[in-house]
Amino acid sequence: MKYALYLALSALPAVSLMSDAAQTATDRRGWDVSRAAGAVQRSSAESLNVWIDSVRRQYNIPAMGAIVFRADTVLARGIAGVRRFNSLEPVEERDRFQLGSNSKAITATVLATLVEEGKLAWTTTLADVFPEWRDSLSADFRAVTIDLLLSHHAGISPFEDTDAKDFRSIPRLSGTPTQQRAAFTAWVLRGKPAGPIGGKGMYSNGGYTIAGAIAERVAGESWESLVRARVFKPLGLTGAFAWSDSPDVNQPWGHYETRGGARPVDPRDPGERLPPIIWPAGSVELSLEDYASFLQVNLRGLQGRDTPLLKAATIKHLHTSPVSPPDKYGLGWGEQDFDGAPASVHVGSAGTFYAITIIQPTRDLGAAVFANAGGERATTAATEAVKALIRRFAKVGEK
Repeated sequence: MKYALYLALSALPAVSLMSDAAQTATDRRGWDVSRAAGAVQRSSAESLNVWIDSVRRQYNIPAMGAIVFRADTVLARGIAGVRRFNSLEPVEERDRFQLGSNSKAITATVLATLVEEGKLAWTTTLADVFPEWRDSLSADFRAVTIDLLLSHHAGISPFEDTDAKDFRSIPRLSGTPTQQRAAFTAWVLRGKPAGPIGGKGMYSNGGYTIAGAIAERVAGESWESLVRARVFKPLGLTGAFAWSDSPDVNQPWGHYETRGGARPVDPRDPGERLPPIIWPAGSVELSLEDYASFLQVNLRGLQGRDTPLLKAATIKHLHTSPVSPPDKYGLGWGEQDFDGAPASVHVGSAGTFYAITIIQPTRDLGAAVFANAGGERATTAATEAVKALIRRFAKVGEK
């Protein structure tokens, strides 16, 4: 079973863009993006339902959702399709989709709250957090800081695929998810780095397992309870954890891409669950509206505004590479330019869902797209959709 939770910054420029003609044709199939965007003043949030339905039908995705927002308002939203392939049950606006690796920004936010409380610093080292392991820690890992860990510069192996060598070498772990994450962390840090520390970034799900273990050690609570208390509750979110909570079969099911179409995955199947050690890297489930609320907090902070969740300076730190010269890895975020403006981006998938977001503070604009399927079709559909939305609404804002 493969679970590839990833950043894939390259997915944004790598997927060929729709031509202007193709975008126009897409608009004519359903929602006229430019016309509806201009009508936002007449509506609290213009409907994208018809347009996103045309996108999902084109790529044969069971369900897709999209949302476009500014720091203080939602501009447009839409959701279409069915919760499960070959069922008649439609998706609804409050349905939850798996974020995959977009969960990393939430884990980084939890650690940021601990920094603001003075329980951690960005320069806190692994040896500082786990003093009882000081003698057993590899000398290479002792001085790794929170900054380096959250930005994928800690030399931690990727752990992106349960069929890969690094995943298969993990010793048998037992106990609660917190105990398993602590044991995994101790095991990893006794070994040798898989890549340079503080040099070229190497994307790592394992690094976020260790980040979760750090939060658990410092706060004395499980990662799951910390996310609920420090992110969900302050923002009024009704999130869940795809593989740790009791599965809700009335929520959208994930789907694998096959030659014959989408194959639904029963959330009750234990063989389809991500190992608990990787939950901090990619197990959060949110609705489009709730995810947008989290993204809006980031947008406000990047605009220099303190939020009830984090101060502006802290949010800006999360969206900044900590190495010199800076690269494209922030703390739970990818940083790049998109259409001539700075953008914080991320994508996530554990194979059966897909999520992508772009936020651009100088344009006061962001968008997110969800699909309840993984694979090439979902990747292309979601990537093209989020780009189209950003471009259309950016034009409206520039008038």
